[in-house]
Amino acid sequence: MPDERGQYWQALKSEEHLAVEIMVDKYYPALLNFLLRLGCSRSDAEDIIQETFIKAIQNINHYRHQERFPAWLFKICHNNFKDFNKKASRRREIPHAPRDLPGSDGPSPESQAIMMDEALRVQAALNLLPPKQHLAVVLRFYHGFTFKEIAYLMSCPTGTVKSRLNHALTTLNQHLQEVDCNE
Repeated sequence: MPDERGQYWQALKSEEHLAVEIMVDKYYPALLNFLLRLGCSRSDAEDIIQETFIKAIQNINHYRHQERFPAWLFKICHNNFKDFNKKASRRREIPHAPRDLPGSDGPSPESQAIMMDEALRVQAALNLLPPKQHLAVVLRFYHGFTFKEIAYLMSCPTGTVKSRLNHALTTLNQHLQEVDCNE
């Protein structure tokens, strides 16, 4: 396996099409899900992902830590997302229903409706969080990054990530309880 991994990275560094295709196939769904959860429209997310892969290929020689490749790629994607928002200067919208998220199949129409309602309530509460807390929650709970990887991606200490997550979860809990009380 080490030989295959080394060959893959060498191929990627030399921009061989098969290696690039493997990278896109492997990471595209996760990056799309990530951007949709941050409030991006599908078409904007696709543009940002395309730019992410281009930048990753252009800068692959600067990448040194193979075991953290997803965090490096997500950092490029997040930076592209921030640049896109600065240029567009649009207000954030509640993202599309969960059916737009890759891999979201419900067992029955009734269950799907309940899950969609829950997902929209959680997404609406997420959108009320400050951007850094929102990002930390999405990376940790939707993409499974470790505290260390999130700290790398967000360019901050691990303790700061833990603090942001703690504050975010407290705030989310309060928002969701308020919604439950109002219904």
